[in-house]
Amino acid sequence: MLKLPETLAARTIVTIATQRSGTKAFAQSLNSGELVRSAYEIFLPNNPAGSITRAFVAHLGKNPDFAFSPEELNAFLDEFFTTLHGSTDRDWLHFDVMYDNLGVLSTLWTYPIGLPWRNFLMGYFRSRGFLVLHLVREDILECFASNIIAQTRNLYHTDKDIGGQEEAPITLDPERALHYVMPVMRTRELVREAFRPSKRCIELTYPHFIDGDRIAEAAVQKIAAAMGLSAEDAARLFGPIRMRPTAPDKRRLISNYDEVAAHLAPSLAKLAEPRGPRW
Repeated sequence: MLKLPETLAARTIVTIATQRSGTKAFAQSLNSGELVRSAYEIFLPNNPAGSITRAFVAHLGKNPDFAFSPEELNAFLDEFFTTLHGSTDRDWLHFDVMYDNLGVLSTLWTYPIGLPWRNFLMGYFRSRGFLVLHLVREDILECFASNIIAQTRNLYHTDKDIGGQEEAPITLDPERALHYVMPVMRTRELVREAFRPSKRCIELTYPHFIDGDRIAEAAVQKIAAAMGLSAEDAARLFGPIRMRPTAPDKRRLISNYDEVAAHLAPSLAKLAEPRGPRW
């Protein structure tokens, strides 16, 4: 098994986010730059740049006695990322991990509880010193609304400006929205807690880290500083974004947006209350 060299680990960037939080635009801008190659979502089986899902299936086929121990899982991930680095044409590697990917890889002896330090995948990122970029969309209802609008239109991404054409309004199911929003919010806090002590984690807010067809300058400078780049290299880090917002005016498209927001408010307020000791 190949062990991931520290020099490669230090040049590895992972974006952690929920869907509809600007991950594709961010990765596209990196690929339009000159320093980083993004593999996008590595847990997609059909990802041509590199699929950890397909690699893991192949690995299990070659190792029928795989015991899902931390040592074996670490070794598998080291080999995967070493190979992925070797397949890129740039010094830096970037990839996306969605919130609902975080529980995919875990050791066989794992308690089914949501404590940040028990999540194997985030622990691996910390141990290897990956630069973690946590992308958040503060209005979590916008994530749900964006997802429903995309499903209704069958349009998830576009490089064309979406005008104000007339469309039939969409009515959201408040309970469905609640069941979507709460796990996302809990996972957001899990990620924050897992990387709170780490200097190798940056949180960026969507859509504010995007300025027109570029990554906003404040975000560029923050990321470039974490990467240790010179001012000259920072200017080469990101390129233009071709993607355009698919639903910039959600309140026009959702007939009961304020009603659903009011339905979510008590549960979100309770979730934000201070918690006592977990042990």
